[in-house]
Amino acid sequence: MTSKNSFLANCRENHKRRVWVWIVTVLSQLLAYGGMMMIYLSRIRSYQAQGSYRTMAQFQAAMYQAAKDALAFSDNVYGVIIILAAVIGMQGFSYLYDRRKVDMYHSVPVSKDRRFAVVYLNGIIIYLVANLSGMILGAVIAAAQGAVNMDVLANAGLAFVWHLFLFLAVYHMMILAVMLTGNRFVTVCVFLAFVLYDLCLWGQIGTLKRIFFETYSEYYLSTDPKLSVLYDCMINIWDIKNAKDAAAAAVIAMPIVAKWILIAAVFLLLAWFAYKKRPSEAAGRAMAFPVTEPVFKVAVAIPVAFMVGGLVYDTSYQNEMLQVAGMLAGGLIFCAAAEVLFAFDIRSLFKHLPSSGIALVSILAIFSVFKWDVFGYDSYIPAQNKVESIAISADGYYDNYWDKDRQYIDKNEFEKENMFLTDVSPVLKLAEAAQEADLEEKEDCYYVQILYRLTSGRQKARSIRVDYDDPGTEELLNQIFSTDAFKKGTFQGITDKDACEDVTRITYTNGPARTVIPTAEAAGLREAWLKDMEQFDFTLVRHNRPCGSLSFEYKNYNQRQWFVYDSFENTIAALKKLEAYYPMALDAADIESVTVTCFHNELTEQENAADGEIEARAVAVEPEYVDNTDYTVSETFYEEEQIAQILPNIYCTWIDAPWSSYKDLDENYSIEVVFKRDTAYPYRRDSYYFGYSFYAEQVPEFVVEATAYTGQ
Repeated sequence: MTSKNSFLANCRENHKRRVWVWIVTVLSQLLAYGGMMMIYLSRIRSYQAQGSYRTMAQFQAAMYQAAKDALAFSDNVYGVIIILAAVIGMQGFSYLYDRRKVDMYHSVPVSKDRRFAVVYLNGIIIYLVANLSGMILGAVIAAAQGAVNMDVLANAGLAFVWHLFLFLAVYHMMILAVMLTGNRFVTVCVFLAFVLYDLCLWGQIGTLKRIFFETYSEYYLSTDPKLSVLYDCMINIWDIKNAKDAAAAAVIAMPIVAKWILIAAVFLLLAWFAYKKRPSEAAGRAMAFPVTEPVFKVAVAIPVAFMVGGLVYDTSYQNEMLQVAGMLAGGLIFCAAAEVLFAFDIRSLFKHLPSSGIALVSILAIFSVFKWDVFGYDSYIPAQNKVESIAISADGYYDNYWDKDRQYIDKNEFEKENMFLTDVSPVLKLAEAAQEADLEEKEDCYYVQILYRLTSGRQKARSIRVDYDDPGTEELLNQIFSTDAFKKGTFQGITDKDACEDVTRITYTNGPARTVIPTAEAAGLREAWLKDMEQFDFTLVRHNRPCGSLSFEYKNYNQRQWFVYDSFENTIAALKKLEAYYPMALDAADIESVTVTCFHNELTEQENAADGEIEARAVAVEPEYVDNTDYTVSETFYEEEQIAQILPNIYCTWIDAPWSSYKDLDENYSIEVVFKRDTAYPYRRDSYYFGYSFYAEQVPEFVVEATAYTGQ
């Protein structure tokens, strides 16, 4: 027979005391998985009834995806698991809150180690039984509707591991919180501190960097929490859910699980150690160990103070004095509240002033480090021999990027993986010039993002502000843009080996014209474009606007643009051979009318300046609302002779012009070109009018006169 004092007997006895936890945990998991599965699958069947799926294969794929969403990595499960981990952990060791129960348990001839192990393992058993029951129920419902395949099961298995170690990490945090405290309210506070601390701390560090460091950049490297399981779930779940298959999802998930195992192990060891050292009289007290009170107070006061200071900074329109006052007030209030919480006595507001002083001094010291850049963050430029390679992104261009599975990825991710500039001298000189330049009052400046890959293996990211119109900057950017490394890391069409595969549609457009090109010509067009891209540099794109663009569309609806410039002789020749090229300049015979609108920005600016002077003088009098005059004047031209004089001086704003200067177009005018309905010109028939702008200083005199403001 099994002894009544055996480990299994102790486990059974403990389970009897946790019936309500069993009920809550099992029901929540059954509802989470079974309920979600029925909702998701019924939604797909409803779409099918509405004719949303053209084929049975599409419908079946949607059913599999719905089953995977409900059974594997579901957003709806994380909150439930975290709450269950907290409830199971607190309830299991809740006897420690009551002195009489502690004395009773200690009078039983069972070692503290066994008692800890029994409660701890029973908590895991409760979760595992409930979680597996819910998953099995969900799988049965899905299988009954033919929505289960090996990919669904594999993802469900991976999610089971993911959820288990998420549970363990949070479970151990709650157990440690119980061991360090003596009542439920303080336990919840400490537990929330464990769960949210890293998230809040790194969030405030990132905020301080954004406020005080001019070169701070999150483009390539972000200030992410390193130990927050909550953040790991939020930031990685999308990539895991959208992975190609379970193997690809595992590549993302398992390194995070490994980190969670380490976090869980550390918290478990600390909890066990605290349990061994916890005195019996700690029951009912706020903190079980007096030595932890000042540590907790100072550690939490710092991020709380910066959160309050950041809120004051934002609401006071970036007033740094008020920010400091808000930080100190927030830190002081938290320290006082913590003392009241520890002693359960309002008279303890200002007890233990030394630890409160340490908190306030630490807050000011950290603020000073960022405010005065004590460690030289903004002045950092690595030595040339310390840099292995560089990735750089110059503001002004964007394209669609995707991975080998044709899944969209961010531009910065593509650049990090594909751009390796080994000629680092121009970039370092550009960074040095940015430090010396005074660009505060200059409007036409742009941000350049830099990723330094150091020989030590570390990476540093910075953002610099540069003047694209400065000759020295243009020369350095020419040296950067003209390298193969920059081109390959910016234009995926250069390196994509499958750029001509699965192409469903090729079009060329100059704005209004859109011609369709046979997909069999994809390779030839790409080859011509690659030859022309050999002349690519910053001067080309800064001082020239594209005369058109090629568009490659793919089976999975991905799309890529290939910009064409007037100097791209090979590309233009290939397009002409295919009878697909139409120049930017239009023929007046194809145009029905041109409507020019002049905004008279100079008059609006004068009026705004005058209103500002009036308001400045009327300090004691509340100014009345002034409805500014509308200076806009529009004129439509129908005569072919006038239209012919306008057309050579305009550019279609429907064509993107990466890196080009906005100053080469006249912002005071907008133009609407209307095509004749019966013209043979292949304009986009879904819209017969198109937006244009005048080139700067190329507005015909008769247009200026016709759109002059007369005051009427």
